[in-house]
Amino acid sequence: MELIIFCGASLILATIIVIFKLTFTKSLKANNQRSSHHAHIELDRNENKTAAIITAMPAELLEQTVGTTTVLPVKDKVVPISVNYHFTRKCNYKCGFCFHTAKTSFVLPLDTAKKGLQMLKDAGMEKINFSGGEPFIVKRGTMVGEMVRFCKQTLQLPSVSVVSNGSLISENWFKKYGEYLDILAVSCDSFDPDTNEKIGRQQGQKNHLDSLLRVRRLCMEYKVAFKLNTVVNTYNKHEDMTDCILQLDPCRWKVFQCLLIDGENAGQDALRNAETFVINDEEFDKFLDMHKSVKCLVPESNEKMQNSYLILDEYMRFLDCTQGSKQPSRSLLDVGVDNALMFSGFDERMFLKRGGKYVWSKSDMNLEW
Repeated sequence: MELIIFCGASLILATIIVIFKLTFTKSLKANNQRSSHHAHIELDRNENKTAAIITAMPAELLEQTVGTTTVLPVKDKVVPISVNYHFTRKCNYKCGFCFHTAKTSFVLPLDTAKKGLQMLKDAGMEKINFSGGEPFIVKRGTMVGEMVRFCKQTLQLPSVSVVSNGSLISENWFKKYGEYLDILAVSCDSFDPDTNEKIGRQQGQKNHLDSLLRVRRLCMEYKVAFKLNTVVNTYNKHEDMTDCILQLDPCRWKVFQCLLIDGENAGQDALRNAETFVINDEEFDKFLDMHKSVKCLVPESNEKMQNSYLILDEYMRFLDCTQGSKQPSRSLLDVGVDNALMFSGFDERMFLKRGGKYVWSKSDMNLEW
């Protein structure tokens, strides 16, 4: 009789274990489907014990111990500390390697854009960078100016920046909006006018270098930190820019390796064909070595750049570049910031590794005006 009771109890216990395992598996799969996340496990090989960090799990499953593997609770969502808002695709230049081309002419109404910026601030945004296309092509700079003022004055963001080719910026814009802008980055890929013409970094006969020098002077006069962006490609890879960079004295000189993005500057649906502009890693490293004496240089290879930016398009959709093309999320205006971020493909570790978080408020830079 006791043997029968013991066997019955054992059978019940085994049944409970099987049900528990099935329930656990079903719960985990259901959660993964809801959140569109996959569980990511990273093994800490520097410890004697094996620690597994699992993201995108339900809260009730975050603290469990299975055998010798410890499951640790972790933050399961991205905080959009630094966001790049490409609010327009239109541009007055035709750079051959451009990877955010004029595939649409859409621009959100200002009030709608402000709503989205407020949502991003509420989600943890500290830095906003306005880009394009060319930001100053929309309403002669009024659109970007009003967003700059809103983000600094109303949202009180620590850092507000703009990336521009510099050709359309007026002194009146600086007078009206300069005090609200922390950093203005101007793109310049060569100090040789002929090279700029080959790249497409100009409009008609207008000299890009004249615009660059004028904007540098205005930044100094109106106390805006000046930054320089350069894309290393086939046409400028041998150019020694050291003397020119030192004379311009930017707070940062971002040096990018030419990057191919399917549907933008590569592939059948692209408006550009940048394959002739592409350089390999060795060529990029040689350019960096040639400029190693420039202290403000911040290099970004394709590996560092591709997934380490939170890119927001003209519809306020995050763009996932992990597969070599830009796959949009749904607009954060429709689904909220957290839900849109799930499909951003953002690599936070690479963002930090490439120095994505730095002294980005002009009040903290101790610049000499």
